Amino acid sequence: MVYEMMNFIQQRSVRYWLVVAVLNLFLVAVLGLLMRLKAIFPMAWVNQKFIMHAHSHFAFSGWVSHAIMVLMVMVVFRLRTMDSLPTRYQYTLAANLLASFGMLICFILQGYGVYAIIFSTLVLIISFVFAGYGWTDINRSTLPPVIKYWFKAALFFSVLSAIGTFALVWLMVTQQLDPLKQLASVYFYLHFQYNGWFLFACVGLFLHWLHNSSGGVACSKKLFWLFFSCVIPAYFLSVLWWKAFPDWLYAVVVLTVILQLVIWYKFLRDVFRLLQERNVFSLINPTTKIIWGGVALAIVLKIVLQAASVVPVLSQLVYGYRPIVIAYLHLVLLVIISLFLLSFAFQMQILHRSRAIHRWTISLASGVVLNELVLMVQGVGGLIRVYVPFTNQMLVVAAGVIVISVFAILYKQKRYQ
Repeated sequence: MVYEMMNFIQQRSVRYWLVVAVLNLFLVAVLGLLMRLKAIFPMAWVNQKFIMHAHSHFAFSGWVSHAIMVLMVMVVFRLRTMDSLPTRYQYTLAANLLASFGMLICFILQGYGVYAIIFSTLVLIISFVFAGYGWTDINRSTLPPVIKYWFKAALFFSVLSAIGTFALVWLMVTQQLDPLKQLASVYFYLHFQYNGWFLFACVGLFLHWLHNSSGGVACSKKLFWLFFSCVIPAYFLSVLWWKAFPDWLYAVVVLTVILQLVIWYKFLRDVFRLLQERNVFSLINPTTKIIWGGVALAIVLKIVLQAASVVPVLSQLVYGYRPIVIAYLHLVLLVIISLFLLSFAFQMQILHRSRAIHRWTISLASGVVLNELVLMVQGVGGLIRVYVPFTNQMLVVAAGVIVISVFAILYKQKRYQ
């Protein structure tokens, strides 16, 4: 039995692991819909807090990190869709899935209980193992140096983000119940996951596709290091509410947000120039063109919002107000990261596409955008103390569209097994 299981794991293809990732995205979406319904209907059997923890933790490990791991290994080893991954990565992905599902079930049943913490710790350890394997294999790969930098930086930030988790555990163990310290620890983890591990990995994947399609690299080493240098100081945007925040550090943060705007402008300019010069636009499928255009705009919006939060009073108001935080996190996780990963899988022909799948993907993007708009309206309305009716109902509609769309995309993949 054990031998058969090991043999099964060793033979899984890139496409198989990506389809599993989309299945996990569907489960994340279902939990999101359940939370939206709980806000409207009295469902005593649903513990909102437990479901929220399960939803967020599984989204990170079971969907985004799992998908990035698969795609990064595919790129580093130059694998094709139906190729099997190297054995050590097959086991690493299988272990990550088992730990993620264990974490999902335990969070749903008991919230932040001992078993959920054990599985969360296992997920963290597995991410360290992947980072170690990945770092070594990236160094050995034939990828262009700049793309190697992006992937290695992603792994670095993945490991660095764990400090936030360890700090939070330390605060709990030592019974330091200061909510500001706990919030700073949570934001540390989120920042280096979202703006480090997720974002740098996705940019690396995009640059790899662009290099394969055009023969050029749309990012210099200097531009990469400017990107990299902004990540750590940008964390302090989320903790400007600290008492006695140093003036020199505030000046560094201000310079960082200005630099980010300039860097992203130069990056987009270089990308579009390369796309035009090498006539690469024609190689992008219609679905991906729409999604990538939206993702680029969303990143601009993200950076502009970060720049606006440099105002201390606004930062304290925004980062201390849950609906705004949730809207921002969804902007990054859903609009930027999730839609990019799906469209990248379509562009690389890992996930098959058809006219029907194109329509369902646009439907998914529409649901994601509607969700973001309603969250922003709800958050801003709360800030100015104006009640906006039917926002909870609209969030249910958006979540329903996302669930149905992901299910349809997943179901349509069965035709191409």
